[in-house]
Amino acid sequence: MPTTAPDRDALRFELLTDGRAACVRPMTRADRAAVTAMYACTSAANLYTRFFTSGRGAVTSHLDHLFAPLDAPAVFLVEVDDRLIGVADVEPCDEITSEVAFLVADDAHGLGVATLLLERIADEARAAGVQWLVADVLAINHPMMAVFTDAGFAIDLHTSHGEVSVRMSTASSPAVVEASSVRHRCAAHARALMDVSGT
Repeated sequence: MPTTAPDRDALRFELLTDGRAACVRPMTRADRAAVTAMYACTSAANLYTRFFTSGRGAVTSHLDHLFAPLDAPAVFLVEVDDRLIGVADVEPCDEITSEVAFLVADDAHGLGVATLLLERIADEARAAGVQWLVADVLAINHPMMAVFTDAGFAIDLHTSHGEVSVRMSTASSPAVVEASSVRHRCAAHARALMDVSGT
């Protein structure tokens, strides 16, 4: 169940690929209006890659599930300047496996939003003893596939009927550390350019 207010210790501040500061944090009950507005503004094509179906009927039931008083998934958000631009939910499958799904605002693709969410989820999962993250991704959703394959985690992929089943270890490794380090360096460089230009 979402909490009433975010714990300050749960807030994580990161940089997007364009250098802007972003806050990655758990969702709270107070976020329902912002989450609902983000889904309402999301294009049909973007929703299709998230829910694998046309129409917005799946959105209503999904929002009810996210904010259910009982058995709601863990949900993490990314905000920039108090604007919500990314949502990821984490559903436990068993004691060592959780299923993840992501939605990034239409105008925030390519900024590393899903990567920030994946890193946060993997950290939280590892600390809780969850060893595997799983996801179903449309084969045509190349950006999301790149998020999984570029993060450095050990990963298994199985493709069938236009969908890719992803099974990713949460264990850290030199490859994970290096991928995160490269992301941080690139984001810091973009931030330095922003500071120089005054934007």
